[in-house]
Amino acid sequence: MTLVDFICASVFMGLGVGVDVAAATFARANQLKALALVLLWVIGVSLTHSLFPMLGYLLTYFSVNALPALTPVIGIIAFACIALYLKSELTHFSPAASTRPAQDKQLLVTCGVILAVSWDALWSGPAKSAQVVGWPETWVWLSFAIVGVVVALLAITSLLLARQLAKQFTCTKAGLAANWLSAALQYTVIGYFGLLALCRYSLSLNWAWWQLLLLAALMVNVVIYLGHIKHLAQKRSKLKRHDVSRYRHWPSTIPVNR
Repeated sequence: MTLVDFICASVFMGLGVGVDVAAATFARANQLKALALVLLWVIGVSLTHSLFPMLGYLLTYFSVNALPALTPVIGIIAFACIALYLKSELTHFSPAASTRPAQDKQLLVTCGVILAVSWDALWSGPAKSAQVVGWPETWVWLSFAIVGVVVALLAITSLLLARQLAKQFTCTKAGLAANWLSAALQYTVIGYFGLLALCRYSLSLNWAWWQLLLLAALMVNVVIYLGHIKHLAQKRSKLKRHDVSRYRHWPSTIPVNR
């Protein structure tokens, strides 16, 4: 195998395991604004997409069978992180009121999504053991680093592309529909990765990606609709209390018997 073949094989493997990273980065670009979150996301997905295939390769190489036992636990952890984040975000969310997620919540969901999009890379390790037959040992370990670099470039490119598109399509005054659509898109993609981790890793359900996406979209939009109804009810209640308070200090019009 020539050096060009080695580089091409490593790059193609990075593209294969990094497509979901690019999709998740594009969907979460609006939330990845703080430098700490961007660094956590890019470094996290790069390291996991380098180390997880390496771990899978080593487990296959040494015939260790602990990996299947860990998979359901990883699925539950990833789903729990994402579910807790969505619960905290959507509990008081309404498309009629602009809210900004807290950074500590973003750290929680970032870790959960990193697990959800990276655990698949672990299963590329056994395939890697068949790919590297005849490779020098140095090339084997170097290929994992190349995969991590490719994934990092995919994440950065997707983030920059999403931000550039957001600048061109940003309205000066977003309406209810725009806020609803933006929130539904972001939370649906995040919920999709949570359902994917739970169904694939913990429940062993082979649902198609579009089925999980539709289920996530349905759940998220129902919660957003209920939150919007609750917000409107609270708003009407405040207006009623305000109208009553306007007359609280007015002099009584009831005639006084002298």
